Amino acid sequence: LLSSLCLSHAVQVSAVEVITPEELFVENGTDAKLPCTFTSLEVISSAASVSWSFQPEGAATRISFFYYSNGKSYPGKDIPFKDRVTWSGDLNKKDASITISNMQFRDNGTYICDVKNPPDIVVKPGEIRVRVVEK
Repeated sequence: LLSSLCLSHAVQVSAVEVITPEELFVENGTDAKLPCTFTSLEVISSAASVSWSFQPEGAATRISFFYYSNGKSYPGKDIPFKDRVTWSGDLNKKDASITISNMQFRDNGTYICDVKNPPDIVVKPGEIRVRVVEK
């Protein structure tokens, strides 16, 4: 007679809550600060990180274009945001915002802000629908 032994243990997982505006209107050719703040029950650790991705209007896939960790920003080297993204946040103040300079009509789409603060893990990243409009 074989008996199976099941071991289970509950893992306490807390979540980071990411807060972004639902929609943001930006004038063509201007700089846009994409606001992203978060709440976390854990102390902000050196392992905390932020990643931003972009889903163009009508596209099915997302492009990762910015990463921030350990006090350093790692902007993507490829189009569409090459040399246009700067870190505007402060993780100690629970701010993960970025600024994109010289916004263009091709920048229309959804921007996704994903914050990790181990052991906190994100349940739902923040999403901002950006609309670039004529001046």
